[in-house]
Amino acid sequence: MIEILVTILAGLLVLIGVIGAVIPVLPDISLIWGATLAYGLIAGWGESGPWLFAAISLMGLFGVAADVWVSSTGAKMGGASIWSAVGGVLLGFIGLLFFGPLGLFGGMAVGTFLLELIRRRKPMDALRAVLGVGLGYGASFLVKLILSIGMAVIWVVWVIVG
Repeated sequence: MIEILVTILAGLLVLIGVIGAVIPVLPDISLIWGATLAYGLIAGWGESGPWLFAAISLMGLFGVAADVWVSSTGAKMGGASIWSAVGGVLLGFIGLLFFGPLGLFGGMAVGTFLLELIRRRKPMDALRAVLGVGLGYGASFLVKLILSIGMAVIWVVWVIVG
């Protein structure tokens, strides 16, 4: 009975983690990893559990590293400073709170643009930086989504195979 409840709860947390890859306010890869770890510890590892959890862990580590690397590479390609990228992200989160998912992207673009405009004093350079940051975060979003779905699929296989 407890194993069924743990499986359902872990499944819900994994699902929230996959949704979190799409909705920035929710946790994503770390929640999936934590839910699968808890599942293994409480429900038992089974025969293939340690190997599948290792695969989930590697995907999670890759996802966290790729998130930072891909988004910063996009910002650098656009010529954005680290402060402009960070400022854009902060303004994006404020926009998310007030305007939902569109506020995230709008706030990020406006914040990066304004900070780069102050830094460079050239609107086209600031616009190029916004494009780089946007492409970087977009690519990062795609990587995290693919890895989150992959982690969830591996966990489902683990539950079925044991």
